[in-house]
Amino acid sequence: MDPTDPRAPTELSPTHDEATAASRAPAPELPRSSRYQVGGPLGQGGMGEILVARDTHLGRDVAIKRLRSATPSVEAVARFVREARIQGRLQHPAIVPIHDLALDEGGRPFFAMKQLAGTTLHDLLVAGAGAPASAAGSLGPAVTWTRPRLLRAFVEVCLAIELAHTRGVVHRDLKPTNIALGDFGEVYVLDWGVARILGESAPGAGGVTVDDDRAARADAVTIDDGATGPGAILGTPGYMAPEQLRGEPELGPAADIYALGCVLFELLAGEPLHPRAPQAAIASTLAEGEHRPSARAPGRDVSPELDEICARATAADPAARYLSARALGDAVQRYLDGDRDLALRRRLAAGHLADARAALARGDDDVDRRAAMRAAGRALALAPDSEEAAGLVSQLLLTPPRAVPREVGERLAALDVAAARDHARAGAIAVAAFLAAFPLFFLIGVKDAATLGATFVVGVVHLGSLVATVRSPRPARFLWLSIGAYALLVALLGRFFNPFVLATGLAVLGAALAGAHPSLRRIGLVLVLYVGSVLVPWLLELVGVIAPTYWLRGQEVVIVPPVLVTSRPAGELAIAAYVVGVIVMCGALAWRLSQRQRAARDQLELQAWHLRQLVPATAAPAPAPPPR
Repeated sequence: MDPTDPRAPTELSPTHDEATAASRAPAPELPRSSRYQVGGPLGQGGMGEILVARDTHLGRDVAIKRLRSATPSVEAVARFVREARIQGRLQHPAIVPIHDLALDEGGRPFFAMKQLAGTTLHDLLVAGAGAPASAAGSLGPAVTWTRPRLLRAFVEVCLAIELAHTRGVVHRDLKPTNIALGDFGEVYVLDWGVARILGESAPGAGGVTVDDDRAARADAVTIDDGATGPGAILGTPGYMAPEQLRGEPELGPAADIYALGCVLFELLAGEPLHPRAPQAAIASTLAEGEHRPSARAPGRDVSPELDEICARATAADPAARYLSARALGDAVQRYLDGDRDLALRRRLAAGHLADARAALARGDDDVDRRAAMRAAGRALALAPDSEEAAGLVSQLLLTPPRAVPREVGERLAALDVAAARDHARAGAIAVAAFLAAFPLFFLIGVKDAATLGATFVVGVVHLGSLVATVRSPRPARFLWLSIGAYALLVALLGRFFNPFVLATGLAVLGAALAGAHPSLRRIGLVLVLYVGSVLVPWLLELVGVIAPTYWLRGQEVVIVPPVLVTSRPAGELAIAAYVVGVIVMCGALAWRLSQRQRAARDQLELQAWHLRQLVPATAAPAPAPPPR
């Protein structure tokens, strides 16, 4: 496993004071060892490399870290040995144990440590939380690192850093690439190569130089990454605390707490707190301001407690941060245990309520209404027992806006189109059945073939308009063609027997269908057409333009159909079938409308019940009185 960050320097040259002290010290006297069979590489950093090895004495696999140079300098050897001894004296389950420190057969120093199987937190965050950690040589299925697991791992890291602090060691390079997650839930803090022992000589001038006259400009910050001398960075920009970047001599545990806050921020927000580029990262770190993952990634569902923890851990002032790494870990652990800061949640809820009321005061359009609803919903989620939040949510849910929101209008229009197609589909089936039964008229007997033919043609046109309505993306274009064809069909069918016997029932059925149509707005014009389909043929009969279908003989009304032969019993059977058809069609239409109305009512009542459970603090509204 490569414990170095490929994007930023982590093992740079020691500072001037450290290099001077190391150059005067003799190379450490280490024993030579040949107990390890060295294999292939696992990774490498700026000065060292990590190799797979086999411990022949104990028969186990280990990882060997050694200097890459075959002829390392005294300074490099001293720093390498210092890293091994620092890591070796920190005995904690989350710190990789050191098994051995010796020289290999070529005289290069190395140390043997536990070989890890897993991934780094950085790789896991890049892959996305919830992905399994995996590594070559794993003996079983890898752990799936969900957010709660990662937060528990973060607590383990905090405790490991707390142990280091109690031993007088500051890591100085905490970041996701230096946190390893094992296949079986193990957590390790890696790379103690730039750690500082409190009480030792601190660096002289510090790691970053800033021109005071241009401190506000990002390009004013420069990094000196030379081989030696003052100005060398010890850490990774983007995770270094402001005081660490400024090179303050009394660098202590607060710098590690800041880095842990950066790690927690990235875990929660899914992106780093500061930019990746070193210069931009330095400028961002030195800038003032609170750092809250919920503001950076509002869709990540960050709780207010974790938000507050991140903001405190990454405070610019070291004194404002947590007093210890343990305190930071305990705060996260309290959240995992279910403890919630009720005062914080009520304060945040009050802020969201104020935002909601301000949005309502601005106006009642789509944007303001949406903003008010979301803010009120967040307030209720933070404080479920708040009557004020419940009342505002109820008000917004139960009081319609002055204008229909655009999304609602579009949804209603889509529902109207679907209902119009369904309406036309039912009508097309009825007209198709009528046309299919057309040959029966010849069994009854035909007097006027022209009128019968015209009726069939108009029926075909009506059926075509209904089919086009079903298939067209804009069914309203064929609505008036369908209405006109039906009115003409009623007028022609009135000639089969008598306008008042046959046409009236069909006109009533057509008016009922038109009144139930979801897209029809000019119902008055439709009623005029259907009334005219009955009265116009009758008036034409009265003035003698067309042959009469009836005459009066004393107190009797004699019907003389000009189109069909009304011989018994065929004529009577046809009239009976017509009466049955009209009754069935009207009944089916009324039943269908009542079912739709009942379904809509039931759905509204269910939604209202759910809303009452959401906001139990408010009384259920009384049902609306029926329209008079």
